[in-house]
Amino acid sequence: EDCQVLSVFTPSLTGRRPVMIWYHGGASITGGGELPWYDGTRLAAEQDVVVVTVTARLGALGFLVLDEAEGPSPATTDHLAAVDWVHRHIDQFGGDPDNITVFGQSAGGYAIDVMMRWGLGSYVKGAIIQSGFLSQESIRYRHEDVVEQAAAFTALLGHDPRSASVADLLAGQTAFAEHVGAVEIWAPVRPDSEKPVSIPVVAGWTRHDTLPFILLKNGQSAPRPEDFELLHDQVHLQNTVDVVTGNHRILDEAVAHGTKAWHYEFAWQVPASGWGSPHCMGLPFLLGDHEAWRAAPMLSGADWDSIDRRGRHLRSAWASFARNRDPGDEWVQHDPVTRAVTQLNDPALLAMQMAQVCDPAAF
Repeated sequence: EDCQVLSVFTPSLTGRRPVMIWYHGGASITGGGELPWYDGTRLAAEQDVVVVTVTARLGALGFLVLDEAEGPSPATTDHLAAVDWVHRHIDQFGGDPDNITVFGQSAGGYAIDVMMRWGLGSYVKGAIIQSGFLSQESIRYRHEDVVEQAAAFTALLGHDPRSASVADLLAGQTAFAEHVGAVEIWAPVRPDSEKPVSIPVVAGWTRHDTLPFILLKNGQSAPRPEDFELLHDQVHLQNTVDVVTGNHRILDEAVAHGTKAWHYEFAWQVPASGWGSPHCMGLPFLLGDHEAWRAAPMLSGADWDSIDRRGRHLRSAWASFARNRDPGDEWVQHDPVTRAVTQLNDPALLAMQMAQVCDPAAF
């Protein structure tokens, strides 16, 4: 279905630049690397890196694992194939095939965690996971879980998925979500024996990461002025359950295996928007342009020139990590004991504050 696509953004076809491979979010059922939100032109040109965005199979097409199947989910094989293609060909686009960083947000961040568990080549030198919901046990699938899911999906579909048309699979996917009563039902299978995290990792979240999901569960499409006060504790708790705990796990593991790790909280917000710093808030500072993000509610009332100026510091940190495996001197390395966090309150100033994640005052 022409669903496996790579887009390459490079300052020049010659040279040997760090390579950054982007995996998008979208609950593993929607999105694509070619969406204007994820345009890598600005990041590549400004930071002199090569950016590659990945489009792969999603939903039932990407994550349906039948009983006799072995190995990774189809989507994960796509993701790994993208890394392999980049390693073999990126030198033709001015990239260094032996210096690859994978970075992704939300479902893309979770995909990176799973890829590391199956195993990445030695040429992948680091990983950046943004708002990856690594803690959710409901999507930490093992083989028996995805086989059970496939059986339920097949029963609802009424015939063998392998003989179904794409249209039938998509209709079945919608019906299955309604049957289960959830959207986040597709995720990559994890190996029974997971490889450890052995490369440097940057991982973090936005201060109000889970607010949009809480509002959706409440039947709201946008926050009301009183929501921040009413939902303060709920958002903090949900962040901890869905995001923070998983970040701790993967960062602790990286340090335990002798590599470096950095932990951050992105807290910048547009007060007039009413959204705080929700899920996806960091993306406009890294990828896309004003036109791509013009309609984003979380940026309502913001000046794009200001966002672009502030974003230079975040883009610089990400590129520094890709180039040197270090986001910058201002960043605090992860400590499994104190678990102090680098607070990105204002990417323009990088005013770093030490804060304990579990201290409500930090929220």
